[in-house]
Amino acid sequence: MLELINRDRASVGLSPVEMDTGAATKAGQRHAEDMAANGYLSHWGTDGSVPEQRFTEAGGVDMVLENASCFMDERRRQLDAAPAIVERSVEQAEAMFFNERPPNDGHRKNILKPWHRRVGIGVAQPVRSPTEWVVPCFAQEFVDAFGTYGPVPKSMHAGGILHVEGALAAPATFAGIGLARMDAPRPMPLAELNRRRSYPVPAPYEMVWPPGFRTPIPVAVHDGHFRVDLPVESPGRPALIEISVWATLPGASDFIMVSLRTIRIP
Repeated sequence: MLELINRDRASVGLSPVEMDTGAATKAGQRHAEDMAANGYLSHWGTDGSVPEQRFTEAGGVDMVLENASCFMDERRRQLDAAPAIVERSVEQAEAMFFNERPPNDGHRKNILKPWHRRVGIGVAQPVRSPTEWVVPCFAQEFVDAFGTYGPVPKSMHAGGILHVEGALAAPATFAGIGLARMDAPRPMPLAELNRRRSYPVPAPYEMVWPPGFRTPIPVAVHDGHFRVDLPVESPGRPALIEISVWATLPGASDFIMVSLRTIRIP
């Protein structure tokens, strides 16, 4: 599948992505197994998790965007611990993503984002049955790796102060930091998961910028490093806070999110 992804990127003159065998593949494998075991297709997990949450929980710190494919019969099955994946199934999954047409071409656009640098790939398949043909489920986790970032807590209480710091590497130039918020993940019925297809990354409710911009809190930037302390507002209920780092990149007409991590608010 990596070869097919890079073939498709090369067809429009884009550089190849490398295999991410760490957090991206771990997050992708978790999601592929969840879909295959439960017979659904979605970017949400049965536990209510979303792509950047799974990537964060696997140890990821960069930006991740997901492509997923699976069957949707909502039947629970036992997974094959050592599946024999038919080569044609891999080709069909990538072709389904890449041959999409507007306006329903989100997977194709994801494959062709020029600033992707790595990809993790999860694959899972149920145990074969003599009475039915089973196919594998895939999760492609595209990663934009342009910096290093200081640690953030896995959870924190609302009203606390969140310290965010890091450094970006060329060709990325630091632009700003965002805070977004979404309801805490909750288990979802399979029918609801199959209805939820396109996943929009939550937009920040607040952005902070370096000195020189109108900003509620200035981000200190020195020799490529940035740091800021941000108060985390109380949502009044359990939530997931998302911390994003934004940058300028060559060829991009707007700021690009290059890091997205999640923190639980109990």
